Amino acid sequence: MIYVDKGKEQEQFIAFAEHALSILAEENYASFLTLFDSSRLAEQDIILALKYLDESRSAIKVDNPAQLKRENQGVDIYRYNDGSGYGMDYDLTTDGASNDLTIQIDFLKQEEGYLVVLEDLHTL
Repeated sequence: MIYVDKGKEQEQFIAFAEHALSILAEENYASFLTLFDSSRLAEQDIILALKYLDESRSAIKVDNPAQLKRENQGVDIYRYNDGSGYGMDYDLTTDGASNDLTIQIDFLKQEEGYLVVLEDLHTL
């Protein structure tokens, strides 16, 4: 669960995602998953997604967003119409260029903060 200041949701959701992606960039998949309250993906699912669903390929290395800031980073945050929270699509990069992978995260409103759910890691 994360706690967010009212009016700063977008900023704090992006900060959470970038922190998580910095851990993913270190290829520390187990630690990456512990940041989320729940996940539809297991460690092997993440590795397979980073191999573009081809077991014979090597897993690609994703950039640490804190070390490589792009001017027009692909981040889309949207509010759910039912008021239950927000969704985020964050485009991943390798060596500063898009790698066609997107991580999807849900931020689900609770009384005291937001539950963070890793929904998917997939190619566009």
